[in-house]
Amino acid sequence: MSLAPARPEFPAVAGHSALDLVDTVHWRLDADRSIDTLASFDDVVAWCEQFGLLPGGSRESRRLAAAAPDAAAREHAAVVELREAIYSAVFESSEAAAQVIAREYLAALDRSSLVPAADGATWSWRPPADLTGPRAAVAELAHDLLRSDLSGARQCADDACGWVYLDTSPRHNRLWCTSAGCGNRNRVARHQARKRA
Repeated sequence: MSLAPARPEFPAVAGHSALDLVDTVHWRLDADRSIDTLASFDDVVAWCEQFGLLPGGSRESRRLAAAAPDAAAREHAAVVELREAIYSAVFESSEAAAQVIAREYLAALDRSSLVPAADGATWSWRPPADLTGPRAAVAELAHDLLRSDLSGARQCADDACGWVYLDTSPRHNRLWCTSAGCGNRNRVARHQARKRA
């Protein structure tokens, strides 16, 4: 019996899940290399599952998507729009993008339930257990991000990467999305350039 290949994990380097969602676009600043890893509703569900945003699990979301592929495609498009609104609001100061997030957040609250946490001491929002659940969860994340301190929001210093993150380094001098990825590649490129010079 052959097992299906494991789905690669989505990046989780940004310091906030909403920014990790933005990072599902690889090579954002290079149109020739740009890759959208959130290519379908199933990818949206997998992303939400990885980040623990579907308390009811992903099986029901996938079942509903298989039964209503057109509705699932619309939900996928809405999540992608939210992802791009996060990027535009945080990194381009777009008020129109912030309004997209505000509208989606208000609609998400209308569809979600307020439930007690396991400890009984707090309450939290539970997204609806339908096809709109992932979008509601993303809208809540996006709203949470915009209401937080964004002074450390940065974009990778690589010319093509485009990944974003919150710089929480002690000296607030983080340049790269990851030191092992873009950091190493750019250090090697600079070293090679110096050798050629």
